[in-house]
Amino acid sequence: MKILTILVLALVLAPLSQAQFDFGGLSKTFDQAKSAAKMLKGAAGIGPEEEKVIGESVALEIVGQYGGLVRDPAVVARVNLVGRSLARYSSRPELAWRFAVLQSDTVNAFSAPDGYVFITRGLYDLAPGDDVLAGILGHEIAHITGRHALKIVARGEFLSGASSLAAQQSSDVRQLDAQLQHFDAGVGQIADTLFKNGFDPQTEFAADQDGRALASITGYAPGGLRAILTQLQQQGDKSRAIFSTHPPLKDRIHRLPDDPPPAA
Repeated sequence: MKILTILVLALVLAPLSQAQFDFGGLSKTFDQAKSAAKMLKGAAGIGPEEEKVIGESVALEIVGQYGGLVRDPAVVARVNLVGRSLARYSSRPELAWRFAVLQSDTVNAFSAPDGYVFITRGLYDLAPGDDVLAGILGHEIAHITGRHALKIVARGEFLSGASSLAAQQSSDVRQLDAQLQHFDAGVGQIADTLFKNGFDPQTEFAADQDGRALASITGYAPGGLRAILTQLQQQGDKSRAIFSTHPPLKDRIHRLPDDPPPAA
């Protein structure tokens, strides 16, 4: 029996509103965070508060780019039930993990620092079984636990210097404006990686392996991710962007163990 079943009662007893992605609250928090102008340099110097600022702003970019969020209670509950069960067994269970489905018929999934995980409706509808959904979400969780987006900041040094709310109270408005521009530039670079360029292939392959392992540890069939990748490869659907920011499907499949597909 899956470990998930042990968690069901505890999770479903929580109000559904707690499982939903609070977009309104996110917007308010982001405004406050952006006004603080947290400036960073290097992944090693990015602490929990800084990661929170970056994660919130990148999550807003993702939601805005992909048509908002699906509000179907059953969909919201399912993606959070599977996602939160995986997150509990990840290397960073202390994050306030949030899972959501994007209102887009493209086939893709994204993550943002501080525990934001998204799957498009187009991909969600292709994953009727929880083992497959766990494989997809596990991959995105691995990006967060591996701090892959934050390493973009470290490599490019897009955010630099140091600031706090005191800077907002400063009379040097031009200095504050410059700091905010640096903040926006850094967030934009992460967004470009997620939406256009993608992580480098080795990072994606590592997330596949780590996501598969996390699904297996949590009690899901380890072949879920390979199954959906194989399904997409066989469909050859060129009318939609299929994992457009990820390496070719054949390369990802080749590097995953030849696990049997999950039972229907």
